Amino acid sequence: MSWARADDHGGQKERELIEAHDYHVTITGRDALTGILRAPLNGLPEMTVASPPEFGGPEHSWSPEHLFVAAIASCLMTTFRSMAIHSGIEVLDYADQSTGHLQRGEDGLYSIDRVTLRPTVVIPWDSSPERAHRVLEKAEKVCLIGRSVRSETILEARILQRQQVGT
Repeated sequence: MSWARADDHGGQKERELIEAHDYHVTITGRDALTGILRAPLNGLPEMTVASPPEFGGPEHSWSPEHLFVAAIASCLMTTFRSMAIHSGIEVLDYADQSTGHLQRGEDGLYSIDRVTLRPTVVIPWDSSPERAHRVLEKAEKVCLIGRSVRSETILEARILQRQQVGT
């Protein structure tokens, strides 16, 4: 089985599906509430992470809570965009404003019990919004990050059509 991957020139090339893969990150604590997140094997940029301000952390830093919500939202986006390519759906724009709801449980422990994804997908005027919505719903069901967490995921999608310039 294979899948298409965009190449550096806007085209696609076939890749074999993997059966398993390990993702490696390292984190180094700087002080009691902040650290540096790295993925050196992938050459990714460093990222400062910290406890959120609600738990005494500094303002303006990425927190594990933000990264949790971002992981689910970005997985939906990348899964949908890949599925849209395979389905022949042209996506002109994609934006999402997601929210993770932190809740203290009866046991006194916190969890993000709900993530609401609010993607807005823009497709050409002559495309089917119903078809794009079906593909987006399917992407939400197969997104590997969403499938890996126990939080409820709510999809509140909007599909907009736009007439392209020059058509």
